[in-house]
Parts: sequence; structure tokens; C-alpha cells
Amino acid sequence: MSSPSQILDITERLSEVRTYSPMSSTSSSSNFTLECLTAAILPDTLHAALSPLLAWFTLVLIGTFSPIGIFSGLSLKRSIKELLTERSSKLDVLDIYRFLAILWVMLNHTGSEGRIDILERLPSAEGFKKAMHEHPIFGAFLGNSALGVEIFLLLSGLLAARSWLRKADEPFFSHWKSFIARRLLRLAPSMFIFVYIAAGPIMNAVLPRYTSSMISACGFWGIVSHVTFTSNWQSTPTCMGYLWYLGLDMQLYMAAPIFLNLLHKSPKKGMIVTLGTVVISAFIRAGYCTSYGICNKSDVDIPFISYPGQDAATLKSIYAGLWDLYSRPYTKCGPFLIGLALGYITTSTSYIMPPTTSKIVFRSSLFVAIATIYAILPEYWNPDAGNTVYNTIYTATFRSVFALAIGGMISAMYFRQEYNPTHPVFAMLAKLTYNAYLLHMPVVYIFNWLPFLQAATSPVHLLMVLPFVATLSFIAALIFYLFIEAPIGHLTSQYATKLGL
Repeated sequence: MSSPSQILDITERLSEVRTYSPMSSTSSSSNFTLECLTAAILPDTLHAALSPLLAWFTLVLIGTFSPIGIFSGLSLKRSIKELLTERSSKLDVLDIYRFLAILWVMLNHTGSEGRIDILERLPSAEGFKKAMHEHPIFGAFLGNSALGVEIFLLLSGLLAARSWLRKADEPFFSHWKSFIARRLLRLAPSMFIFVYIAAGPIMNAVLPRYTSSMISACGFWGIVSHVTFTSNWQSTPTCMGYLWYLGLDMQLYMAAPIFLNLLHKSPKKGMIVTLGTVVISAFIRAGYCTSYGICNKSDVDIPFISYPGQDAATLKSIYAGLWDLYSRPYTKCGPFLIGLALGYITTSTSYIMPPTTSKIVFRSSLFVAIATIYAILPEYWNPDAGNTVYNTIYTATFRSVFALAIGGMISAMYFRQEYNPTHPVFAMLAKLTYNAYLLHMPVVYIFNWLPFLQAATSPVHLLMVLPFVATLSFIAALIFYLFIEAPIGHLTSQYATKLGL
């Protein structure tokens, strides 16, 4: 087994595809410049990296226990109060879906990055994956766990629509700028600080294996792609690949007002364009999987990590087509646009669904969602079938069909006559979900030291580990929320209000 330092050395050399040329000195100079820029962004010692964080934590504690007004917005008491505040809306049910989605994503990553044999591409990794797929009950559920992302995309589109439509009559470009600015203020601070921690000496000291497989291939441009929300456009997903979703979400948010403006001004035309784009996206997905010969890999069952001992060409071949199919806006917009359409419908109608109809819609949608998950089984039963008609159609449509089914379940609960409030704990967990998403992957790497997980031979074993991964992730998310997201959110909201955003 290679040591973390050896793996780091290998992947650093692989991240630079160097060929002999008369311009080699220029290339070396360019690499040196980028290394200097990276060092300027990320401190190179643990003490230097911890100092600003400790200073910030001190300010938060001062704001909590001192009456000094300038720091009052950082108070932990205020953040805790916001976290525990209950909501009363028919959309409270979204909190449950958000929580279930993050659990599903955690399960996916626990079964991949949580296993040392997968991180190091050992022969036992294939046996483990086969055992997961062949389980008669949980095989498809675990294999298709990336569908948790589609739930997030659907909810993101739904909430984006409701946010935009509150001020839909304002001038388009001024509304668009404030719409995007608010989204950036929501996502950027926590993500920037997480990247600062994850890509620097702090994470390397605590979890060197995380650094070797998640950070070693980053370089300057990998870090830049995350802080500019363009990480889903990296050539390969080897630099904190699981954060690709944030770039995708931001790009879809930027495009959403085009559809929402049309839905607001011309509902019929807007709905045709929105759902028509979903169909076009499905055709693009079919084209990708056909041209790359990957229609039998709908679940993209490959960890987004740096593998030891592979050259750049091999690395690109591993992800060829799969990464494009998985992360680009034009191949992943279907669930988000379905969410936009649903968000528009919830704001534009006062329709009340009779109890019987609500039950029928909910149960039918649940059946479609489950059927979509398990419809991947023919791919597992015939892993070398290739681009069959079934595999092509499934790969093209299953993510949007699943999102449509989840949307149907939400509609059944939103439009029903009676309002049944969800338990307040889900509201709290939902507020922590974003930070849990950022932090769950380092938590997963902690379980590399758990023999029970390394010897797992059944999905049941993964399900037994999941509560521990989730608990630690949400504890870390709570700390991040109280000391980072909430206090910074208080400050940025004040400035946003002053700027009229």
C-alpha cells in the first residue's frame, strides 16, 4: 500500500502533463507562477492556516458574551435562535425531502470513498461493487443513490421560481442581478471557507488520505474552479469532485430567470419552452451516451477521485463521456427545470386537491419513483450489453422521470386540503443540510479506519454505517453553521439590504 506522501507525489506529477519542447522553460515558469498564486491563497503551514480561523471564532465568542454592538450580529445565541425557529408553510415538506436526499448522497459516498480498496483501485473493489449491485433488495437503491442529486436540483428549481416570482414585475436585469447576488451570498462564504480548510494544511494534517485523493490533483486552476462555481467544467472530476453540484446549481440559477420571465408573461409559451428544454436535454444525454458507448453506465458508478499510478491519458479515459453526462448544465437541467415549472404552478394557482385525489397522485408518483430506481437492474444484470435501446432510453430520461415523480409527491402534499405540519426537527436539519453536504466527505474518509466498513460485503453493512456518518456530518455542520454560515450571513444580509439587493 502506498503511503499518503507517495500518492501525493504521484498525483502531483500526473496533474502536470509535461512534454519536451523548446518552450519548456516558459512552461516551468508558468507552473512556478501558478504555484506561487496557490501558496498566496492557501497558507503552507498549519499554524498560518489556523490563525485566521481562530481569530474569527474569537470574534464570534466576543459577539456572544460581550454587549459590544459591532459584534452582536455574530452572536451564537442569535444563530441558535434562527436555527430553532419553526416554519409554518405547506412547503415545510421540502425539509423532509432535503434531509432524505443528503442521506442518500452520504450513503453513495460511504460506499465509494469510504472504502480503501476503491480509493486505491485494488482488485477487491470490483468484488465489493458487484456484491452491492447483486443484492436483490438494496442493490438498485444503493447503485442509484446519485439520484439524491436530482432531488436537490428539483427543490432548487422550485424555490428559485418562488423567489423570482415574488418580484417578477420588476425590471428584468436589476431583478436578475439581485437574484444572483443573493444566491452567491447564500452559497459562497461557507464554500470558500470550506475550500480554504480542505485544500490546505489543515485537512492534510487531519486526513492525509482525503488530501491525496481529493486535493492532490487540484493545482491553482482546480481551486479557482471551485471559488468561481465552475468546477463542473473541469476536464476531470478529480479535484474535490463531489462539489461539482455547486457550480451546476449556480449556472442553472443564472439561466432560470429566462424561463421564469417567460412563464410569468406568457404561461403557456413558457411551459412549452421549459418542458421542451427538458426533452432536448434528454436527447443530448442519449447522444452523449451513444457516442461514448456508455449507455450501460447510467449511474456513473465511479468515484470522482485521483487514483494512484495513473497517467493523465488513462485518467481522462476513465471519465470520458461520463463526466460530461453527469455534470454539464445541458445534460443535467431536466430536474431543475421541472422544479421551476412546479414552483410556478404553486404560485399561480389556488387549486385544492381532494383527499382521494391527493392520495392517488402521491402513491402513483411514489410508485414511479421506486420503479425508476429499480429500472436500472437490467444494466446490472447485463453489464456488457452496451448501447441497447433500453439502456439508451433509460440513461436519457431516468433522472428527469425520477424528478417528475418526486415533484408529483410534493404536489400531492402541497395542494391537499388539510395542512399537516412537519416535525420541527426537519426544519433544523434542513438548515444544516448545505454544510452537511460540504463536510460529509471528510467525515466519510474518517471511516477508512473502520474495519467493519472495509470488510463489508452487503448493502446492509453500509446501511448500518450510515447513521454514524450522518450523525458526525450533522455535528460538523452544526459547528460550521453556528460559527461560519449564520454569523457571516448576518453580516452579508445587512450589506445586501443597504445595497438594495
